[in-house]
Amino acid sequence: MVEKYTTDSGITVLLEPIEGVVSISAGLWVGVGSRHENVSCYGYAHFIEHMLFKGTKRYSARDIARMVDRVGGQHNAATNREYTCYYINVISEHLPLTVEILSDMYYNSLFDGEELEKEKNVILEEIRMYEDTPDELVHDHFIEAVLAGHPLAHPIVGNTESIKGTSRKKLVDFFSNHYFDNNCLFVIAGNFDIDLAKRQIDRHFRKNFEKKNVKIPTAEVKSSEGWRHIHRDLEQVHFCIGVEGVNKNDDDRWALYALSTLLGGSMSSRLFQNIREREGLCYSIYSFYSMYDDTGLFGIYCGTSPDNFSKVVDLILQECRQIMESGISPEELGDTKSYMKGNIALSLESTEVRMGQLARNEMNYGRYISFQEIVEQINRVEIADVMRVAQRLLKNKTLTMVSIGNIGEEAGKKQFCI
Repeated sequence: MVEKYTTDSGITVLLEPIEGVVSISAGLWVGVGSRHENVSCYGYAHFIEHMLFKGTKRYSARDIARMVDRVGGQHNAATNREYTCYYINVISEHLPLTVEILSDMYYNSLFDGEELEKEKNVILEEIRMYEDTPDELVHDHFIEAVLAGHPLAHPIVGNTESIKGTSRKKLVDFFSNHYFDNNCLFVIAGNFDIDLAKRQIDRHFRKNFEKKNVKIPTAEVKSSEGWRHIHRDLEQVHFCIGVEGVNKNDDDRWALYALSTLLGGSMSSRLFQNIREREGLCYSIYSFYSMYDDTGLFGIYCGTSPDNFSKVVDLILQECRQIMESGISPEELGDTKSYMKGNIALSLESTEVRMGQLARNEMNYGRYISFQEIVEQINRVEIADVMRVAQRLLKNKTLTMVSIGNIGEEAGKKQFCI
């Protein structure tokens, strides 16, 4: 059973005790991500994520790291396009320490100028790391191409110009305008005593960052690019091909989940079996989707040799056409739904995953969604639903292609249609 309440300062708290585990995962979730940035502050949500680990009025950055490490814990953070999460995983007896550290980082971070300048270099190295990781970089360019003109389109880490131009005042102003208690969740999942957790949370989360009038930036997606190619002297061509998808409240979201799973979401999926296993043309191939407040995207990733690039793209398009022209069988849909349910069930064995699911459901839908409700939603998906979303997203569409590698003169000149 999940208990939900709101602190006097306005932070929403979600608590899920889980029997049979020895740990807890505690997370502070803030409703701010890269989509809240404008061109002058690209990467600031992610920069703040780094800075909250760089010292508070009470603890230095080294102190924070040692306090977690000496109890065998793990601490980290992640910036998404619509939210940021700071979390600590420890064995249950260290719950008070976890609450204290996360609250201190949230309320009392120093944003020390010297640390900020050092962290600029760290983030610039992170940007360079992505530039040297084409199978990850291609996804950033893909969302930028598919959602061109939308606040979701720019990279979460920002760019070299915006990071170099960061000042303490600019970063603190962004923090002050977006971090407030009514915009936060504090979530714990694992083996713990609820009364102890409440006492610790109410003790440490008392200060009130007052609510600001922050609107989620939005815009119409411009017509997406046909084919964006980035020339690199690589052994493989890494590419994503796809279209704008659906938002997180769309009625077709479960059918899209099923479509993505049967097309390229598992080792028995059509793309994996037909392009990797039967043809032997790649090592990695999969389909993916993302859903946001007002839009989304659906795509397929593959890495293959330059010589096989054109053939692999043709086979991917052929698989998409095959679904729309010939449909799917009841057995295939049944296997897909079983995989979806089993995959979710296994992931929920992790307290960190449980904590994250609680937070995302609250942020996205304002309520707790049980595993049983998820199973019911999956069970409701019919062949007609999968076919409808396939037709909706792919029929008579020109797909967006982003590729990185060395494929010669053809790069960027072709259109890809289903």
